[in-house]
Amino acid sequence: MKRLSEILVILAFVMGLSALQSCSNLDDDTVKDDTVVKTDATDYANLIGAYTLSDVDEALSTDESGELTEEVLKSTDTRCFTITIEPNDDGLFWPRSWTVDFGDSSCVCACGHTRTGKIHVTLSDFWRNEGSLREMTFDNFYFDGNKIEGVKTILNTGLNDAGNMTFLKKLTDGKVTYADGTSMTWNCEKVAELIEGGDTFLFADDVWSVTGGGSGVDIDGNNFTLTITEPLIYKNGCFYPVSGIVTIETEGAETKTIDYGDGECDNLITVTVGDVTEEVEL
Repeated sequence: MKRLSEILVILAFVMGLSALQSCSNLDDDTVKDDTVVKTDATDYANLIGAYTLSDVDEALSTDESGELTEEVLKSTDTRCFTITIEPNDDGLFWPRSWTVDFGDSSCVCACGHTRTGKIHVTLSDFWRNEGSLREMTFDNFYFDGNKIEGVKTILNTGLNDAGNMTFLKKLTDGKVTYADGTSMTWNCEKVAELIEGGDTFLFADDVWSVTGGGSGVDIDGNNFTLTITEPLIYKNGCFYPVSGIVTIETEGAETKTIDYGDGECDNLITVTVGDVTEEVEL
C-alpha cells in the first residue's frame, strides 16, 4: 500500500506539471492572438477621413477671377484655420497659391475633429474649368493627433455623359503616423462626380458620388487593397459619406466591408467581417 501511495503521489505531481505547462502554452497563444491584429475596420475608415478636406476646398473655391472674397476670408476664422495668399514671383495671376494654417492649439473644427499644422495649396486655374489642377501638400499637419503626410491632387476632368462635372482625385505617398509610432501608408485614385448642385455656385446643395479605391500597408505591416464597391455619397455639411460600401482585402485576414448607411448624416458605419456584422461609431 505504501508503494502504491508513493506512485499515486508521483503521478499527481507529473500531471500537475503537465497541466501547468499546458496553461502556460495557452496563455502564450492568447497573448499572441491579442497582438497579431492591431488594425481594425475603423482604422481604414479613419484613414479615408483623415484626407477629407471639403471645408478647405470650399474656402479656396474662388470665383472665376480667382480672388478670395473678404467674406470667405473672414468665414475661415470660424473653421479653425486662416488663409494666406502667396503672391507669384512672376506677377502672373495663375497659378494661385495659398497656405492654410490650422495653428497649434488643436481647435475642434466644424467636422468635430482636431487639426493642427499647415496645408500648402496650389491651383492652376479656376476650379470649374476643365484641366484645372489643385495640389495639396502637408506641413507638420496633424489630424486628431496623428501626423498626416502625402500629396493630394484634384484634376477637373470635365463633364461626363450625364452633364455632371467630374474630378480625378489622387493621393500619393499618403502616410498616417499614430502617437504610439505605428503607421499606415495609403495611395489611392478616386473619381468624384458632382451629381447635385452643379448648376449653382453654392456649396450647400452639393452632392458627390465617389468611386475608385487604393492600396497600402496597414498597422500590422500587411498589404491591403480598398475598393469602393458601391459609390460613396457625400453631402455638403456631412464629414462622412452618408451611404456607400467599401470592401477591404488584407493580406492574411478575412475580407472586411464598411457600409456607410442609407443617407443619414452621422458617424455610424456597419462593419462586416466574415459572418459577424456590427454597428460602429467613428
